[in-house]
Amino acid sequence: MVWTLSYIIAVLIFATVTRRLGAEPQTVLLMKHFFATLLLVFTGFGVLYLKNRVKDHITSGIEVDTMQRGWGRKQFADIWHMVAILYLVILWVLMLNSIATDSPDKTSKGAFLLSFFVVPLWLIADRVVRLVVRHGMSTLNIHKMHYEDKTVVEEEIIAAREKGKQLYQQTDNIARTGLIIALLIWVASLWNIKIPFISNFAGVLIDGFIIMALALLAWKFISSWIEKKIQESIPEDEEEKEDSGGEFGSAPARGRSYTLLPMVRKFIGTILVVMVTMTILSSMGVDIGPLLAGAGVIGLAVGFGAQKLVSDMFSGFFYLMDDAFRVGEYLTAGSVSGSVESITLRNVMLRHHRGMLQIVPHSELGAITNFMRGGMIVKFNLDFPYDANIDQIRKIIKKVGQAMLEDEELGPDFIQPVKSQGVREITNSVMTIRVKFTAKPGTHFVIRREAYKRITEALAAKGIHFAHKKVIVDVPGLTEAKSEAKLSAEQVKAIAESVGAAGLASINEDEEQAAAAQKGEKSGSGYPV
Repeated sequence: MVWTLSYIIAVLIFATVTRRLGAEPQTVLLMKHFFATLLLVFTGFGVLYLKNRVKDHITSGIEVDTMQRGWGRKQFADIWHMVAILYLVILWVLMLNSIATDSPDKTSKGAFLLSFFVVPLWLIADRVVRLVVRHGMSTLNIHKMHYEDKTVVEEEIIAAREKGKQLYQQTDNIARTGLIIALLIWVASLWNIKIPFISNFAGVLIDGFIIMALALLAWKFISSWIEKKIQESIPEDEEEKEDSGGEFGSAPARGRSYTLLPMVRKFIGTILVVMVTMTILSSMGVDIGPLLAGAGVIGLAVGFGAQKLVSDMFSGFFYLMDDAFRVGEYLTAGSVSGSVESITLRNVMLRHHRGMLQIVPHSELGAITNFMRGGMIVKFNLDFPYDANIDQIRKIIKKVGQAMLEDEELGPDFIQPVKSQGVREITNSVMTIRVKFTAKPGTHFVIRREAYKRITEALAAKGIHFAHKKVIVDVPGLTEAKSEAKLSAEQVKAIAESVGAAGLASINEDEEQAAAAQKGEKSGSGYPV
């Protein structure tokens, strides 16, 4: 290549100087053809001299190919020098024909040079075509050259991979064969040799390859950038702690980039596919104006006929623009609740904390309660006897809260520590003290369980125990009977009836409180704590 390019540059400089010195254009043209003939002769000798080396290079990887492909390569390796010399002879004949027919100087237009360097051009184009086929099939998940997993896989997966590999090889062979035919037709067109329909088809084929290569390059750049941003939005330590947030489901909370970027990637991919299709159709001579107008009319008709679909898509667009929810966040929307597992153009996938997957259209979400924004305030009650020391209990709860705040695992999840809010109410049998803390969303379940445990242990260590519900029955005459250690049958019966009625009233009271709490939970007025 170095010697050839140096020779061509020297000839062009010599021809330019000769013309500037007053030589006739025909003389300069004949001189160019003479030096071009010398170049073809020297190239022919080089082909014969390097015949065996090129043959060994062609057959170097034949053992790893299939038998049919290996046989074809071996036959071509035996006769490649004949094909090359035949091509050089045809090129010399075309050059002489351009002089005999008094046609314009094609050498000045680059026909000879482009035809002479057709093999290097083919090597470059072949590499581009193979990259387009490989990355195109990889993007469509038809075939991948490398797999990340090294473990033993199922036979069905292995069969699917082999099928994809065969399809890739067939597509690669067809694309490379088409490239060779297109290059030959293109070289013929340089010399004004036109083949009806086939010449136009070759031009369309080359244009299609260029368009797909540029589109694939743009897609790879955009997709890689989006994938990089998605990976950056994922926290480094994703390993969840034991017993962490099981009530919220298993979906980890993600950032806004993780929610929006996959949808942006799908949208850009759709736009690229439409643009490439329209551009290729336009290069084939198809008038895409009516297609665009028809697409507009069809889109308008679909917009009127599928109002529910349009409503779902627009509702989802504004939800995402408002950053109402993200992947991994826990929502309550109407009668459904769960962690956001994925988001599509029309639906949101909510994984219920009991495991059910709920597919809800965006237009049906309505008002949303997002439990993952800000801190979660948790309050719970502790019941004690009337004679319990309130100040001592408050100090114990405060010490427990301070110890939990200094804990390495629990401390970072606190926003406000565990503390006592004083006496909330005094009922017929107990004194209720309320405890409160604020924690990060999804971690308050674990903190609440740990707070119960530590407060119970700290109170027990000080000899303070929770109150038990009890019923005191005052029976007339019981004091005298008790002093005499004798109870009549009527007194025993009266005591039993009183205890039973009091116990039934206590049970009814507990059931009413539980029903009221459940009703408040369903109505959304409270949070299940």
